[in-house]
Amino acid sequence: MSEQDIFIRQEDFDRLEQAIQDYQEGRIDHNSLVAERLMLGTYGQWQEGLCMVRSKLPGGRVRPRQLLGYAEGLENITCLENVHITTRQDIQYNNVPLEETPALLRLLAKHGITSREACGNTVRNVSGCPMAGFCPREHVDVMPHIDATARYLIRNPLTQSLPRKFKISYSGCEADCAQGAIQDLGIVATRKEGREGFKLLAGGGLGPHARQAVVLEEFIEEEALLPAIEAVLALHDKYSDRARRSRSRIKFLVERFGVDEFVRKFREEYARTSAAFDNARAPRGEWRQAREDALVCGHGAPRQVMPQHQPGLYAVPIDVPGGDLTAQQLRGLCALLEREGHSELRATQDQNFIVFNVPEAGIEPLADGLKELGLGLPRAGTNVVACPGTRTCQLGITSSRTVAKMLDGGSHDLTIRVNGCQNTCAHSEIADIGFFGKGKRHFGKLIPSYAIRLGGSGLAGGAFGFPGPDIPAARVPMAVKRIQEAFEEGRAEDESFFSWSRRQGAGYFEELLADLTQVREFELSMLQRDHGESAVFRVQSSGVGECAGAHTDPLDKLLLDIAYERNLRDAFAAKSKYKDAAESLANVFALAGQALLIAAGAEDTTPDESELAQALAEALPDDNEVAEGFAGLYEQFADWRTGLDELVYPGLVEKADAWLKSARLLCRTLQARRKEQERKKSAQEVA
Repeated sequence: MSEQDIFIRQEDFDRLEQAIQDYQEGRIDHNSLVAERLMLGTYGQWQEGLCMVRSKLPGGRVRPRQLLGYAEGLENITCLENVHITTRQDIQYNNVPLEETPALLRLLAKHGITSREACGNTVRNVSGCPMAGFCPREHVDVMPHIDATARYLIRNPLTQSLPRKFKISYSGCEADCAQGAIQDLGIVATRKEGREGFKLLAGGGLGPHARQAVVLEEFIEEEALLPAIEAVLALHDKYSDRARRSRSRIKFLVERFGVDEFVRKFREEYARTSAAFDNARAPRGEWRQAREDALVCGHGAPRQVMPQHQPGLYAVPIDVPGGDLTAQQLRGLCALLEREGHSELRATQDQNFIVFNVPEAGIEPLADGLKELGLGLPRAGTNVVACPGTRTCQLGITSSRTVAKMLDGGSHDLTIRVNGCQNTCAHSEIADIGFFGKGKRHFGKLIPSYAIRLGGSGLAGGAFGFPGPDIPAARVPMAVKRIQEAFEEGRAEDESFFSWSRRQGAGYFEELLADLTQVREFELSMLQRDHGESAVFRVQSSGVGECAGAHTDPLDKLLLDIAYERNLRDAFAAKSKYKDAAESLANVFALAGQALLIAAGAEDTTPDESELAQALAEALPDDNEVAEGFAGLYEQFADWRTGLDELVYPGLVEKADAWLKSARLLCRTLQARRKEQERKKSAQEVA
């Protein structure tokens, strides 16, 4: 199967198109439509009928000519103004009419751009240090590992219906510029006693319950990487809380189990995934001697022209104001890069681009060309990132993007991150100065406000920002300016904001900003409107965003589990590990039996192994062939399991797969019948 076949399949777009039509004609419910949308990177906005469509760029890599595909999308879809670079190195559209999403996805696919699993409860875009392959400090170019991970996990049955989304990052050295501390799984290249491998961090995450990742393994060999990733995902899939979406990220497993038990359970899963893994599939990187005296890339991206490890060549960051690009800019940037002979371009975590292999003599012509496009090299003060906020997000409380345009990080280029709610998609917890939006009452009136976080860093040795005071939104620019001035005046020579702010402590900032936090009654009329808004502020968040994914039918999840166990079964058998293959085949039978019982509406869907055949016979009186087929097949399996005869195994598996095909078809038939009955009942209740 080619890479294109893995990431892009036309039947995906056909299914989405059919789901939209079925929804509009009342044949499926909203949740069923959401499930189809999210799998193809399409979120609903708070504006009725409009969507955000996100493409997926592993490691942020985008070919210059793919910029033309993004431009075509803007030119061919109704009312689109620009694309937007995200903090996970993706590129997305906003305000796409629902009925036009299949056409946009097909257009992007023609340019080799996928959106598969860019949203929903799947493995999101695998991010990485944007200097991978070019950084003098790196031990290894991690782009081959990023690509291999993305290929290994996409469409994998294990990852199609996780309890919640799962984020992975790769860094090529211990500086960890990809910020593994905030990831579900952070992977950091390292060396130990002359051996080459990776350090694993797990259980990190931002939002209202921010948690820094813990060390899962100090060192694993390169060939162990993919089965280790699979083991963490299996742990998440098996134990994370599916009932409470707000507590179903893997960071809550660390909290629930404790670090030692979490690590023990990971190793338990790893014993199984590594036993099944074919080492021929392991990615192999080109390891080199790291230059520890070289510049550190920085918070997700460099802010200056960086010398590469390739002699005489440079990496040049491109400042993209607000992370937004028009069709004209996309076409112009493609033409500029091709004219200057540059083929390596990546999106970065600070919502910018970076281009590589630029000779010193080519930096100025590139900068001049960027300036003509309204772009340029980063300048001090522009390191400001914002989430969409109330512009499009269902959870947005404040207009974060509007206020972000008013902020400047000053001559020291402080990192400023602005979020429209507490979910911190813009990474306010790891910024020099971070904000997240909220509503706060003064004299009974709701005022758009921001909570401040100070002194955060996602790099190795960093920490989450500590809380500062709450500030009315109208005063945020004044607060930033005052903090900058205090830093300039009070810092020691070469002292970072991270060190200075922690030396001052939270009390210092409470006092520094005290007058900005106070609201007097006569000031209410001046503070009740958010930036860019004429109406009096009110919290319009729907309270239910789609980041938590769509509800998964238990039957659908069981069918995915069956597919995953079949894959393991075949992997074990290929390595002549028939005892392990037998365990997976037993799991397949148990899961298939449970799926049939659920589809048939049985009261007891988890009978003992010895009672499963009888339970199926009772639950499926009109489908004796499937029930009786299970009984006979399971008896053959039990006999084979006592001796594990490898000559008998192929015939047994062939029969099992033929029966599974019939069982799956029956499950789908019964499921469709049940859903139609539910739809008719709902229609009658409405009438």
